[in-house]
Amino acid sequence: MASRGYTLIELLVVIAVIGIAAGVLTLSLRGNDERRLAEEGDRLAALFRMAQSDARVSGRPVLWQADLAGYRFRALGYAGAPPLPEELARERRWPLEVRRVQRAELVFGREPLREPAQVEIATAGPVLRLVVDALGNARVGCEGAECAASR
Repeated sequence: MASRGYTLIELLVVIAVIGIAAGVLTLSLRGNDERRLAEEGDRLAALFRMAQSDARVSGRPVLWQADLAGYRFRALGYAGAPPLPEELARERRWPLEVRRVQRAELVFGREPLREPAQVEIATAGPVLRLVVDALGNARVGCEGAECAASR
């Protein structure tokens, strides 16, 4: 007698595969905002180092300005100064919604910063902190367990 249909083992295997796939998808989607904010913090730290180097080499100050939409670098000083490198001259937008930017301006000059500066970018979820030392090197830190787990 030929039976038609699926066996119990076949159904259990299919359910297990679907469960594993759903778990992997859930884990990859969770922390997406934290990961994007951490990547933006790394990018910003590299741009701060570049701005400090440019200010030392060219002798003109470089201003970093940020608002809720994004951030930009501007060269300060005399009119005959060479333009900023393309990486610094481009205006950038935040990768997610920013609700608050503490210390929205920072000036990199020929001389080291007098005291370390802290830049804080707050979103709906995690908060990104950049601590900039006297030489323009930024240390990236996130606040919250989610942000630490995504790095």
